[in-house]
Amino acid sequence: MFTPVFAVAAGWLAGVVAQLVPGAQLDEDQVTAFMVAATTAALGAGWKWLQGWQQHEKAVTDGKAAPVKSTRQRRPRARK
Repeated sequence: MFTPVFAVAAGWLAGVVAQLVPGAQLDEDQVTAFMVAATTAALGAGWKWLQGWQQHEKAVTDGKAAPVKSTRQRRPRARK
């Protein structure tokens, strides 16, 4: 759900970093290319996570894996 927000933030941050790195003299096209690369990397990471989560859900449905419990469902530790 937040993948597009993170992708835009990654692109923006890459543009800021590209302009602030001392000694790096990048023209406008190179900064734009760097921003696009960062955005693509963020989208790729989000896509890979979603794909893995869907594979896990399928494995749970097929009975090959245990469902992941949320922190609310876990039992609290016994106090001593």
